[in-house]
Amino acid sequence: MNISDYHIAIGNATDIGKIREQNEDYMAHFDTPLGYCIIVCDGMGGHVGGQVASQGAVSAIQQFLQDPQNKNSLIPLALKNAIEFANYQLREMVNQNTALKGMGTTCVLALIKDGQLYTAHAGDSRIYLIRNKHIKQITKDHSIVQKLIDTGVLTEEEAELSDKKHQISKAIGFFEKVDPTITQNPLALHQNDKLLLCSDGLTGHVNKAKINEIVQSTDDIQNATLKLISAANEGGGTDNITVQLMHYTGKSVTRKRRLSIKKLVAAFIILAAVGCLSFWLYRKNHEPKSVSPPIGNITDTTKKTVTGEKDTHKDKLKSH
Repeated sequence: MNISDYHIAIGNATDIGKIREQNEDYMAHFDTPLGYCIIVCDGMGGHVGGQVASQGAVSAIQQFLQDPQNKNSLIPLALKNAIEFANYQLREMVNQNTALKGMGTTCVLALIKDGQLYTAHAGDSRIYLIRNKHIKQITKDHSIVQKLIDTGVLTEEEAELSDKKHQISKAIGFFEKVDPTITQNPLALHQNDKLLLCSDGLTGHVNKAKINEIVQSTDDIQNATLKLISAANEGGGTDNITVQLMHYTGKSVTRKRRLSIKKLVAAFIILAAVGCLSFWLYRKNHEPKSVSPPIGNITDTTKKTVTGEKDTHKDKLKSH
């Protein structure tokens, strides 16, 4: 299928930033038998290691998801296995080349099928949903500071200033198992929803409100991605910056379902009415007809029967 068949459009951009010497981020979007996939990875482990990790992870995930053998898999399970497969591939690279030791990558992945959104992630790259001019982060960072936020030790504002904000607890390539966070129940997309996938090079300098403001400022999603990159660089540009912005142009899935239910109810009512009318006509045409004899005949017959009984009684009396 083509990207237009999914009723989506994608704008994207990546930038080295103002400090880094190499861009260790990597992104892609591609079709699969399971749906359309959008992915961003942020590599770690030095200039070479970071690039190898992010590109290797994207390549492995794409290879896994595009394998025809996986087309009948449950989507959440397929996404989990794709990330674990990428983890295995990166660890094998390290075993074959010790110079890559310590490399790894974050990953955020969105898969669109029939207007439904599935997500998978490991690390602190993020996915935001922008709907009706409101923005919502739909992934939760796998990081030390996020755990401190969850336990009430830090507020979100304090976490932004923490020196531990870049310490992540999950990534591809570091551990034997990734155990990524996977969407088990898909999110129904609404018409004109926008989905932003990004590395922390964006969110480290541009807060959620500013991201929303920039996305709302233009209908051109490619222009919006470039504006986001510029805002991150203006804020310091201390890391590589990668963004992919998806615009869903199809009809709302929930609206489709409501219309389908209404059609079913209307069809049921019509069928029930036709059934009742048919039954009534059948009963009317096949009801047994009772023909009443004339009143005079009934009277005469009754009289004869009574008279006959009386005569029989008289004969019995005579015999005695």
